[in-house]
Amino acid sequence: MRAFPVKMPSGVRYWTVGDDDFRVVLIADRWLRHLLFGRSRAELTTYAYAISAALYLRWCLKTGRDWRVAARELGLFVVWLRHTKSTDGDTLLLGPGAKPARGDGRINKVLSAVRDLLAFAVSVGEAPSTVLGQIYEIADGRDLPEELQVSAY
Repeated sequence: MRAFPVKMPSGVRYWTVGDDDFRVVLIADRWLRHLLFGRSRAELTTYAYAISAALYLRWCLKTGRDWRVAARELGLFVVWLRHTKSTDGDTLLLGPGAKPARGDGRINKVLSAVRDLLAFAVSVGEAPSTVLGQIYEIADGRDLPEELQVSAY
């Protein structure tokens, strides 16, 4: 999986995700076009998000996970991000004193993009709604004062 640019007939560019044979990953492409055209994000935002999505999809592919439900194991994805070189997705950095492949700031940016991708996938029916509970802490209003609680009926 890798990010690559797409130039529209209008001249507008955005970034998308493709597999090793340059076949577009449809959900990532749809999401990245939505970011650019629906949310007015910059081309560089689609670039950064495409790289993050490619990392997540590569991890899912290499570990045999379905991207739609792998969110429940994001902790393992973080370990992979921290200890796997991005150039090939296979080289582990092990041993005492080995410098992490990515720092905390970069990992947080990747996770933010992956959460956004997964939330988009849920919103368009490509992933089950249970994924939202895996990527976000769902608030419970039972501890609110009674007058602030919304009735379910």
